[in-house]
Amino acid sequence: MSLTTRTNITKNTDPDTMQRCMLFMSRQYSADLHMLTFSILTKSPSIASICSAISEHAFNELDSAHLMGDMYSNRLSVEFESGRALRLLLKLGFINERPEFGINQQWAETGDCYVLKLFRDYVFHQADEAGRPVIDIGHVVTSLNKLDCGDSEKIALVSRDGKALLVVSYAEIARCLDVAYNELCTSMSTINTAYGFPVKNS
Repeated sequence: MSLTTRTNITKNTDPDTMQRCMLFMSRQYSADLHMLTFSILTKSPSIASICSAISEHAFNELDSAHLMGDMYSNRLSVEFESGRALRLLLKLGFINERPEFGINQQWAETGDCYVLKLFRDYVFHQADEAGRPVIDIGHVVTSLNKLDCGDSEKIALVSRDGKALLVVSYAEIARCLDVAYNELCTSMSTINTAYGFPVKNS
């Protein structure tokens, strides 16, 4: 009653104030809440009778709590998947066509790094029959999800000049990504150790 009427109700509250508060509750709140409050104030019912009186509302509240939990779980799942995609994008960004390795043709134009370069074009640089850029967010998300789980599906990667064609699976691309990223981390660790910097593991 104190919460619903914003009045400090105690055992010493006078009857007129109590009556006004009960009248306010009967007008502003449900009949169930009004009757429950009245019964508790007048005859101190057992906990079993109180539970019986609020059972319908308790289950509604329980349903709402479960729905809220499901919503939080879905939101968390979306954020988790976004985080995994971001990690893949960061790895690809670190690896593809690094300027300091430009004189080393093996880094960007052959082997694992070349596969990742073509995969980057496959994901982000699609074009239609007229050569116009295609911006398809769904294609990007689907490709990254398949890369993340190492799907066995195979795709055709074509170089920009059309002279090279590779048919590889997402699982093979994932292996290339791990190998190239580990090589990059090893190179960074070697340089940091040589100059006396602490080595940070990702």
